[in-house]
Amino acid sequence: MELQLTAQQTLLWQRLMTFKREQLMSMTTELETTKTFNPDMLAAIESQLPPFGMTPPVDRFSQQVLTVMALAQSSASLAMIIASWWQVQDAVLAFGTPKQQQRYLDQPELLGLPSLAMPVADSDMLQASPVADGWQLSGTVSKVLNGGQAASYLVMAQTTPETTGIFLVAAEQNGITMNPAVVTLGLNGLPLADLQLTDVKVTAADQLGQWGQGAEIMQRAQALGRLFAGAVTAGVWHHATEKARQLALTEQPPLAQLAPVIAMTSALEASVFNVAQLADEQQVFVPAANSVMLFASQMATQPLATLTPLIGELAYTQHSPLMALQHDLDTLPLLVGTSAVIADEFAMVTLNSQQNLSPVAMPTVALEKLAISDLHRVVKHLNLTKDVPVNVGSIATAKRIVALGRGATDPAVLLQAQQLAKWIGAAFAVTQPLTMMEQFSIEQRIGAEAVMVAPEVLINIGVSGDEDYLAGMAGAQHILSVNTDEQAPIFDHSQQVFVGTATEFLDGMVAALN
Repeated sequence: MELQLTAQQTLLWQRLMTFKREQLMSMTTELETTKTFNPDMLAAIESQLPPFGMTPPVDRFSQQVLTVMALAQSSASLAMIIASWWQVQDAVLAFGTPKQQQRYLDQPELLGLPSLAMPVADSDMLQASPVADGWQLSGTVSKVLNGGQAASYLVMAQTTPETTGIFLVAAEQNGITMNPAVVTLGLNGLPLADLQLTDVKVTAADQLGQWGQGAEIMQRAQALGRLFAGAVTAGVWHHATEKARQLALTEQPPLAQLAPVIAMTSALEASVFNVAQLADEQQVFVPAANSVMLFASQMATQPLATLTPLIGELAYTQHSPLMALQHDLDTLPLLVGTSAVIADEFAMVTLNSQQNLSPVAMPTVALEKLAISDLHRVVKHLNLTKDVPVNVGSIATAKRIVALGRGATDPAVLLQAQQLAKWIGAAFAVTQPLTMMEQFSIEQRIGAEAVMVAPEVLINIGVSGDEDYLAGMAGAQHILSVNTDEQAPIFDHSQQVFVGTATEFLDGMVAALN
């Protein structure tokens, strides 16, 4: 793993890899054979992690994403079971009362929720009828994750014609029945079934959040689920690469054929981990989570198609490990939405500049307009002269990126921008028009249809910011953009902006670096 992990996260990853080798194989075999989740498995996995509880670590999402990627290397089904459990726990942690947090966070028990593959507004919803000291819930919730095996379920109900509520209902309550399990193409160990509620009594103690927050809570859960599904995809790709390496017909590993898949896996891992860091920092993460899952879903089976020829005739038999992995990936849209659904939601959130739906009213980051005199402070604040790597690698995994657009094609500007990138240890990226120039390749293009990036710092020079480019850079942590047009779309997605020419900005940066 090439991610920039803290010492604690590195130890966690090492523990997870040891756990995978020594214990997970027998557990996952039992899970996918019997289709029954053993509660002891939950305790075993939890023992590998720092205790989350009511006071989770500041890097909770980062740790959970690492865990999901590790589990998916052994079983995508197990990874999705744990991910859905954490989706519910996050909702309780973010919106629950102290009593609810104590009830659902302090003990390891499996929790379930709807798959939410469709937009929340279009999803199945229960009807809540008011009764003395509470409500009665009636209706069917389709495709419930951990259905039939969870101790409690997170459900949304129509409380009035204009409002929705979220409730936590115990599986043992009267009026709850589980329809026969949904038989899926892949993810064979994941319990999935329709939940039927008939006059199930709930009270204010079972309600999560405030009136009118139902869609908000579910949308956050959905975004988190897509982030975890992106981590599952990365884990499956990693596992597929290892299987192909082991079964390759040649004596030496076919490195040339494996290289593209390894690069794609690294890029997805970096993007997923960066979104988790955004969530840990309580920053906007919903658009970035949708962007990561959009990339993962559009490219879901491409790595497997590349690897299939390497294992010969085995690839075309029922014993092919890649066939099972492909079925797992083909099933994910049932749980998190198709590429078309995710693309629509991503466009709606991004183009309408909606903010992340968070339970805490976090202050938005004010757009800072920079002058030449500010650039020395920018260099210092972003630590651009520290930890400068010698080999920066591809833009997919780079920590710093300098990107040029149509407004920076002058030869003198290109030369100066390349020098800036070299000095700060940044990879060099471009927009689609510049790929027509001899010195740039498609591998350097940022975009949803090109390379998705997730750097710590992204400096855009002369980039206007079309929809494809904005989607491709959605995983970046800090964005500084330079353009002569104050109305450039890229400015709406940047923390710092410089209104001026590329030459003015680059001259100022050179002076600041010196």
